[in-house]
Amino acid sequence: MKTLRKRLDALLTTSHFTYSELRKMFITLTLDQFFICFISLLSTALVSSIGEAAIAAVSMVGTVNSLVSLVFMSLATGGAIVVSRAKGRGDEQEIRRAIGEAVGLCCGVSIGLSAVLILFADTLVHLIYPNVEPILIEYAVRYMRMMAVSFIPFSVFNAIFNIFRSLGDTRSSLLLTIVINVAHLLLSLLFINGFGLGVAGSGLSYIVARTLGMALAVFWLLRHTPYHIHFKHFFHFHAAVTREIVSLGLPLTVESLLTQGGMLLVQVYLARLTTTDLAAHAVSNSMLNLYCTSANALTALASTVCGQCYGAKHYDLTRQYCKNLIHVGRFVLLLTVLILYPLTPLLLRLYHATEQGTAIIYTCLRIAVFSMPLLWCDGNIPAMVLRTAGDSVYTGIVSVSALLLGRCILGYTLTIPLGLGVPGIWIALVFEWLVRSIALRLRFRGDQWLHIQSNA
Repeated sequence: MKTLRKRLDALLTTSHFTYSELRKMFITLTLDQFFICFISLLSTALVSSIGEAAIAAVSMVGTVNSLVSLVFMSLATGGAIVVSRAKGRGDEQEIRRAIGEAVGLCCGVSIGLSAVLILFADTLVHLIYPNVEPILIEYAVRYMRMMAVSFIPFSVFNAIFNIFRSLGDTRSSLLLTIVINVAHLLLSLLFINGFGLGVAGSGLSYIVARTLGMALAVFWLLRHTPYHIHFKHFFHFHAAVTREIVSLGLPLTVESLLTQGGMLLVQVYLARLTTTDLAAHAVSNSMLNLYCTSANALTALASTVCGQCYGAKHYDLTRQYCKNLIHVGRFVLLLTVLILYPLTPLLLRLYHATEQGTAIIYTCLRIAVFSMPLLWCDGNIPAMVLRTAGDSVYTGIVSVSALLLGRCILGYTLTIPLGLGVPGIWIALVFEWLVRSIALRLRFRGDQWLHIQSNA
């Protein structure tokens, strides 16, 4: 154990951060991610208790909801990168401006997008899924509209959540995660199991929990940061800061739109499968998210650490931390798989899956989780680091191209014409990870990405 600690200390301690600091941040971020994913897993289990039709409808709407929410989430990421760079430079005035504008922009964009989604929910669902059962259409439209309402408070919450992470204040982000996710779980139990509201109960729990989370996040930002943030900062916009946030967030938004557009194509061909197949795919995704908690924590850590190093113009440290966090991530993911996979039977008891559905879930997980230690970190951590340097266009091209080659083309071929069903799309997902890893490694080895922002 001492040898491992010494090795990690040698890898991660520099003039900018110490191993002890990064370890504390990583532990907090891992707990943060675990709460998000575990509560999501329990929430999916609660929805599945209503029946396969309910979980299939939620899965259908999930891609459209992600398409909309990722627009303001991308702006929040752009704002967080600007904040982390300002923190690296020690510019408190720019930190205040970036915080205020990130929150204000995300809130304004979410209001517009939510209004569109509420008005056209029925049209969208019928357009995307013209041949599914009427009960699924009814559930999906109702759930989509309720989720759209929840996007407005969630956009503010998410912006502040990412700001705390970018500042390295992982304890505050953990507190916010605990509050919003525990509230969502308890409210889901109340509305779904207690009041018997079904899919509507799940949507209502999101609305109430995200509103509570937004209120706490705003209070915590105003009262518990050393940067003297006030409400007025949410409504003041400065051209230079806005331009930087948009220049970072816009490529992420385009990437998100194209990616989720690709996922809509995936949902279109998946809709040809049975309700059992769709439910098994949704459960498999939920469980995979649990496997990714520690790796997502490292990706968030890379954003904070490399963003501050890049803002301070310590480019060698930016590159060094990215490489070392990838090495650490491979080891962490291997441990995660070895610990969680034997617990799969216990986790599956939460979902009320049929015997046929359980067999599909096991097949999907076997395909994905044993590839994760080799490929996942190489395809995600460098992407985050490249984004902190403003190289979002390249990462976007890689992400969208990998999706089109993977889950859209190869996934369709394996799933429908070749008849593999849901496991076909999971084989394509692993192929997608491989494409991303190769393309990002080639970019990372060069120096052009280090100077994207300075040349802009």
